[in-house]
Amino acid sequence: MKIPGKQEYSSLKKAQSIVGFSKTRDAMDNYPTPGIAVEALLERESFDGTVWEPACGSGNIARYFPGCIATDIRYDNIYGEKGVDFLKEWRTVDHIITNPPYRLAQEFVEHALECARKKVAMLCKLAFLEGKSRYEMFKNHPLKKVYVFSNRLPLTKESETRKQSSMIPFAWFVWDKDYSGQTSIDWILIPNKKIR
Repeated sequence: MKIPGKQEYSSLKKAQSIVGFSKTRDAMDNYPTPGIAVEALLERESFDGTVWEPACGSGNIARYFPGCIATDIRYDNIYGEKGVDFLKEWRTVDHIITNPPYRLAQEFVEHALECARKKVAMLCKLAFLEGKSRYEMFKNHPLKKVYVFSNRLPLTKESETRKQSSMIPFAWFVWDKDYSGQTSIDWILIPNKKIR
């Protein structure tokens, strides 16, 4: 058995922090969305009307939508309205698009589906497809599309400046209230030179 070296150990610790098994994990799951991920979604889906980004952080998603309602539960370095707990807030909008806190992803989806008139798009770990409670949610609220990133997205904590590719696979999960049919899967391949 090969003993992991310094680089492998560092990668393992990084993955554990994102998944939630590390003391270094951001308490608020604040891992900003890379612009390339938002651009990839916009190449595949249209969002006409009002957009709410309920976990806006520094605005990495909200900036792509003029007039976006941007809110966050936190108070520090927030792009939009501060101190708004999405899970306790009721606003009717056309679309909700966010990279939710991983530990609250299902709650975010369920609440977003109650507030949005048209589409909900969530950037989640690919493993979000698993789970007994999510099975019921997907059964009651079928997905339109899952866009799987073929290469890993560079995700770091807000305070970190160095971007590196994550060990965790991510996907955009898209619900469309006007869609009826089977869920389909598509892949997003981003040229390495564009990953930032």
